[in-house]
Amino acid sequence: MSLPLSLPTLQNWSCHSCGNCCRHHQILVSDAERQRILDQKWTVADGVPEGNLAFAKAGGGRYRLAHRADGACVFLDERNRCRIHAKFGEAAKPSACRIYPFAFHPTGERSMAVAIRFDCPSAAASHGAPLSEQRRELQALRDLAVPERDDAWKAPRISAGQQLDWPDTLQIVRRFRQMICQPDNDARLATRLIHALFVAGMLGRATFDKVRGERLEELLDTLATCAPHETVAASENLPPPSSLALAQFRLTVAQYAVRDTLADTGLFYRIGKALAGLRFTRGKGETPEMQPGLGRVPFSDLERPATGNAPEIDVLLERYFDVKLTGMGFCGLGCHGLNVVEGFQNLALLYPVAMYLGRWFARTRNIDAIAGSDVRNALSAIDHHHERSPLMAWGNFRNRVKWLAEKEEIGKLIGWYAR
Repeated sequence: MSLPLSLPTLQNWSCHSCGNCCRHHQILVSDAERQRILDQKWTVADGVPEGNLAFAKAGGGRYRLAHRADGACVFLDERNRCRIHAKFGEAAKPSACRIYPFAFHPTGERSMAVAIRFDCPSAAASHGAPLSEQRRELQALRDLAVPERDDAWKAPRISAGQQLDWPDTLQIVRRFRQMICQPDNDARLATRLIHALFVAGMLGRATFDKVRGERLEELLDTLATCAPHETVAASENLPPPSSLALAQFRLTVAQYAVRDTLADTGLFYRIGKALAGLRFTRGKGETPEMQPGLGRVPFSDLERPATGNAPEIDVLLERYFDVKLTGMGFCGLGCHGLNVVEGFQNLALLYPVAMYLGRWFARTRNIDAIAGSDVRNALSAIDHHHERSPLMAWGNFRNRVKWLAEKEEIGKLIGWYAR
């Protein structure tokens, strides 16, 4: 099937064999893929458990690739290379391994866009060949990700009760991208996000019975023009978030800060996560240690105004938002079935999450200034969960973000952590 494919314009990527994806993810396999790997006749001499020991049950009658005690996939060798790829070629690997770190989402009745996950360090750093030079390879991978269900091709809802066709839906998404990534002024990224949040909130209250095409474009023009007057001209002019909003926000940060592997199991691990949640709710004393690079630091250190190269950080975060918006990786099939408004509010909240985690990575190194590498690490931690983790689809997580949006606290959080 030949389908149109749109790509991010400012993103590079090549695999640098870090092995993170082979340690941090469950790789579900189809029955056909499992049989193909069994037919490859792996033995202990190859460094792989024989037969069915190379797989583990994943629930629902499905299987995944097994992992060693240290959390690494049993097919990962000592050079961080896949044994299946090395011996039989890329096409012999499970489709999930071949597609990663890319994701493919519908952008029309029979067109798709490519997104990329920043939990791959090479993607977060934009290291490698431009995606524009990899179109042929990406088109082959896209064919592995074509949705089988006809309803998967439908445009995501704009809000809880509003549905538009694909051209109008994409017009709204393009407007968000224009406001954030292609501004016609020199406002900081935080300010642009606050203005786009205003547009999203108004769209969430709108009805579109007779608003289509040019009339929708006129509505978007009006809202974008009004946004600086209805919100703030600069992010630092916003009042601080409420104490309840900060508590809810820290819980959200905690869920993104965990980077567990299949080696992280058991009662004591689950108890530790629950106790960590309580400490984040209070926000007093020191943070718990959540993953390598996020150690114990005073919560108060993470609330102080930060220093660092703000333009460099804005450029990095702009690229992240560009990938999510261009690739439809923030709503619909790309993100837990969220409607466009709710998905954008979730996406905007990732700015303060990234800044908070960036401060945390820096303070763990006893450094006050945030470096671009700190924010890249933050985005890597965020994307370990954002589009794929079932945790993000749970009611308590979604209700927390909805509450922050309804109380207009997301913009305040953006302004507070942009300091």
